[in-house]
Amino acid sequence: MNDDTAHGAILTALADPTRRAVLDRLRDGPLPVARIAEPMPVTRPAVSQHLKVLLDAGLVSMRRQGTRNIYGLTPGGAEPLVVWLGDLTERRSDLPGLVVRLSPEDARRLFIDDVALWWPVAQLSFSAMGAGALPRSIGWRGDRLHEVMYDGSGADWARITTRTASRVALDWRLGGRTELIAGFASDPDGCRVTLDWGGAGKVSGDMQALVAERYGTAARASLSNF
Repeated sequence: MNDDTAHGAILTALADPTRRAVLDRLRDGPLPVARIAEPMPVTRPAVSQHLKVLLDAGLVSMRRQGTRNIYGLTPGGAEPLVVWLGDLTERRSDLPGLVVRLSPEDARRLFIDDVALWWPVAQLSFSAMGAGALPRSIGWRGDRLHEVMYDGSGADWARITTRTASRVALDWRLGGRTELIAGFASDPDGCRVTLDWGGAGKVSGDMQALVAERYGTAARASLSNF
């Protein structure tokens, strides 16, 4: 299923109140069909049919446990819809550079090592998109930025493809496949940071502005740490 059809399948799945109730039922963890159906005003076979729709939309996953099928939320399953909704906003490709009172080296270190301080984790992470939860952790594993999700599973946000004194390029996966290029240039007041998002608007203009604003706030807060 490609991105253009995935969000449509998710919208169709979410249109039914019973299916939304099934997803809410799974927020606390995986369950067998019988447990999911307990509080529902529909029959077990009907719940099974609703689960099939949610499976086809990628919102839930299923595993066998003995003779039972256990269903749980799919981490990041709602991501295609989140991306599509984000692209409904006006895109801005000319965001100005941000001047921070840090050296280029420290500005780059903040960008790479302390991404959890400035990225809007509560709004855009695999855990947030999958179940409205905060990740257990976010950190680097070699050149890959990795999230450990609320249920203990993991996924990569990005991979560093270029890293120099003045430029960091990331193959970005979270919120849609794109490229994020961060530039760090000396400025009389510190460092001019530019964040250039590629990928034909996979990250909305509003989200780009929010990321830049949060990075600037984190830079001001970190002055006492450098």
